Amino acid sequence: MNDLTRREFLRRSVLAAATASFGVLVARANQQEKVRVGVIGTGAQGQNLLRQLMSMPSAEVVAVCDLYAPHRIRAVELTQFQAQGYADYRAVLERKDIEAVVIATPLHLHAPMTLDALQAGKHVFCEKAIAYTLDEARQMAQAAQRAGKILQIGHQRHYNDTYHQAHQLIKEGAIGRITHVRVLWHRNNNWRRPVPDPKFERLLNWRLYKDYSHGLLTELASHQLDVVNWFLGALPHSVVGYGGIDYWQDGREVYDNVELIFNYPNGVRVMYTSITTNAYDGYGEWFFGDKGTIILTNETSGLLFRERSAGKLAWEDDANTVQVDGRRGVVIEPTPTRRAPQRGEQLAQYGQRNAYYAQLEHFLQCVRTGEMPRCTAADALPALACVLGAKTAIETGTMYLFKPEEFQIGKV
Repeated sequence: MNDLTRREFLRRSVLAAATASFGVLVARANQQEKVRVGVIGTGAQGQNLLRQLMSMPSAEVVAVCDLYAPHRIRAVELTQFQAQGYADYRAVLERKDIEAVVIATPLHLHAPMTLDALQAGKHVFCEKAIAYTLDEARQMAQAAQRAGKILQIGHQRHYNDTYHQAHQLIKEGAIGRITHVRVLWHRNNNWRRPVPDPKFERLLNWRLYKDYSHGLLTELASHQLDVVNWFLGALPHSVVGYGGIDYWQDGREVYDNVELIFNYPNGVRVMYTSITTNAYDGYGEWFFGDKGTIILTNETSGLLFRERSAGKLAWEDDANTVQVDGRRGVVIEPTPTRRAPQRGEQLAQYGQRNAYYAQLEHFLQCVRTGEMPRCTAADALPALACVLGAKTAIETGTMYLFKPEEFQIGKV
């Protein structure tokens, strides 16, 4: 096999087979009639998802909905005026020709809109975090089961090839036994959007107010704690935390910084921080094992560092590597090649499709075939339980002890 070890050859063969299999499934779905979709909530994230849908052969966006007129008008423009615009989401649900809806509204509206959509016979893709409360999340999961409809939650890293590659390396023991995890999301901005009129303050800056969001915890931490639960294959026993409105004295009601320590089984400690006053460290997840470290610092690439005492992996000499602070790091790529990616290069995911595209494409495929998505309500609920437990720990100044039933959807 010349330049390839047998293990790496098999690895690439498996990846190629998986990619080919996914392509066949997508091709089959695309041969069928397009799924007629309505998009409810067309702010920044809703417009991102709308752009993905408009580029899909399997989707036909026929309705867009937003209470805020500029967002609604922009969404209609993005569909090249093919979709009807609505201010009331119930008008979208009343349309018999719509099979599925994408919900990208403020957090407090996820549950009521999803429940109404399921009752109206629609399949639902709902953005993360799944809901404002655990009870609401359970209601959503149970309603989807009763209705026999697809309910997919938008934790898009479940459709990110780099994350899957990193998860596979962990399963294979590339970093040994994990003992610690460091997770952070650091920014240097007030997280506030410009408002053309004070009457739109809470409508546009809903993330900053308690009635609509839990702030950094649900909007950012839920993404990353979902990954931690997935990679560890475990759920936390307890959490302690700090947080406050310590810098941005601008009328917000949610914390502008949070610092958390979770205790997981087998003595694993997970440290999470999210701040809004310094962006030096940026964003990332660090998984520390006794044989190595995996670092994921964006959604398209990662690095594997082996401990010096651990020796080389069988396929390591054939992998792309970089030097970081005198250490040799293996580049984690969706499709291994012998050429390291250039700075700023977008790595291929499902043939140049990003994770947002991939998750929506699979949602439409699930609607047509009855498959289950990679992130169901049952998959998404534990991340919500983690951040709500952390919120309680911060508010009470005590250690919060999780109960096993907090992570379960319960019986229908």
